Amino acid sequence: MINALIIDDSSFMRSWLKKVLEMESISVIAEAANGIEGIIEYKTHSPDLVILDFVLPKVNGLQTLIQLKRINPNVRVIVCSSLGDKFTIERFAKHGAYDFIQKPYFGRLPTVIARLKPEIIE
Repeated sequence: MINALIIDDSSFMRSWLKKVLEMESISVIAEAANGIEGIIEYKTHSPDLVILDFVLPKVNGLQTLIQLKRINPNVRVIVCSSLGDKFTIERFAKHGAYDFIQKPYFGRLPTVIARLKPEIIE
């Protein structure tokens, strides 16, 4: 089974994303409310997938992504953020984000997950 880490400062959003992931047969093995916690949880659990917000306390999502890529260059990160301007999306892509989904338009999330699953299972 594929497992995931959700890094988002909103407990409501973490709960909602967890339900979406579980409907896609992905087990959420850890959650974090800020970038520092997210990095610690990633080091502890080494999940297959990370769902990451951009606006986070302590360490923002972009810096968190950069740190996660230093730990594991192959980490798969889907960014889910309300800040989805072209510049922000390009910055995340430049640093290796798998995809970017703008909140609250999560209709693409199951499609992105379905596209990602075969890469994780390999």
